[in-house]
Amino acid sequence: MQQPIDRTLLRLYVEGRCSPEQLAVIRQYLNDPAYRESLEEWLQMDWQEVSEETFREEAGATEKYQQFLALVQPPVSPLVETTPVRHISSRRWWQVAAAAMIIGVMGWAGWQWQENSRQQQQVLQEDQWVHLQNEAGKRTEILLPDSSQVYLGAASSLRYNKNYGITNRDIVLEGEAYFIAKHKGRYPFSVRTGSITTVDIGTAFNIRYRSSEPAIKVAVAEGLVNVVNHDQPQAGVIASLKKQQQLNFDTFTRQAIVHTLPDGERIGSWRQGVLVFRKQRLREVAAELERYYGISIRFEKPQTADLLITTTINNASVKEAMDIVSLTAGVQINNSGKEILIK
Repeated sequence: MQQPIDRTLLRLYVEGRCSPEQLAVIRQYLNDPAYRESLEEWLQMDWQEVSEETFREEAGATEKYQQFLALVQPPVSPLVETTPVRHISSRRWWQVAAAAMIIGVMGWAGWQWQENSRQQQQVLQEDQWVHLQNEAGKRTEILLPDSSQVYLGAASSLRYNKNYGITNRDIVLEGEAYFIAKHKGRYPFSVRTGSITTVDIGTAFNIRYRSSEPAIKVAVAEGLVNVVNHDQPQAGVIASLKKQQQLNFDTFTRQAIVHTLPDGERIGSWRQGVLVFRKQRLREVAAELERYYGISIRFEKPQTADLLITTTINNASVKEAMDIVSLTAGVQINNSGKEILIK
C-alpha cells in the first residue's frame, strides 16, 4: 500500500536543513517501495524547480544542475523536440531520479549539515569555561594548562576558557589570587577584575578584587605588569607597575594611585599563612578573618568595628588569631563555637 511523503521535509532536505532524525526519514523514502509513487509525483512536480533554485545558490551550481538534467532527461537529436520528463518509464524515472537525489543533493546537504554542526560545536567550545571556586576557609594552588601557577585565595573564584593556551590566556578573577605567569606562546597572560585587566610582562603578582571593597589592588612581586581599562581600550594603559609597586584602582571614581610598598616580600604573603593589616578598621580585619578561617564574626557595638589596628597574624589558629586581635585592638572576644562576638 502506497504511503504519502512529507513534502515540507523534502524541501528541508534539499536545502540542507535536516536534522539526523529527519535524514533517517528521507532514507526511508528512498529505500521503501511504499513511498515510490508519492516520491515520483514530487519529483515530477517539484524536484526540478526546487533543485534548480537550491543549486544555483552554491558555487558550481550551474554545472551541477546541468549534470542532474542529463541524468533525468534522455539524449535527443537536435532536430527532435526534447522528450518531457514524464515520458520516461516509471521504473527508469525512479532509478535515475533517486540516483540524482542521492548524488546531487545528499552529498551537498550532508556537507552543509556537517559544516553547520562543526560551526555550532566550535561556538559551543568557545563558550565553555572552566570554573574554579574556593569557599571561605579554603585556599588552593592551581597549575594552568600553560604551566602558569595560581594561588587562589579563600572565598575567591576564577574562570578561564577551555581554549586557554590555544587561542588565549585570559582569566577572570573575583577575590584574591597570586599569579606566577609563564612567558610562552603568542598570547599574553591577562587577568580581568571588574573593569580593569592586568597584563603580565614580568613574572609574579597579586590581585585583590572584591565587589564589597572600594578598590582593586594589583601588587607586583617580580617583573612588570600593565594595567588597562578594558571598558575604554582607547584610553590605553592605566599604569605600568614594576617590582614592589601596588596599584589601587577606585571602582567608584575610577582613579588610579600607584605607590611603592615598604616590604615586597609581604606581597601575597597570605599564601604562606601570613596576614598583614596596616591601619585598617576592625570590620575589615574581621571580614578578612571570616574568609580566611571560614568563621562568623559579629560586633556587639557598631562603633567597635571602626577601631583602627595594625598587626600581623603569622600561621595562627583561629583562637590565636582572635587573641592577637583582642590584645591589639583592646577588645574582649567571646567564642561560643558557632560564632565569635567582639565586645
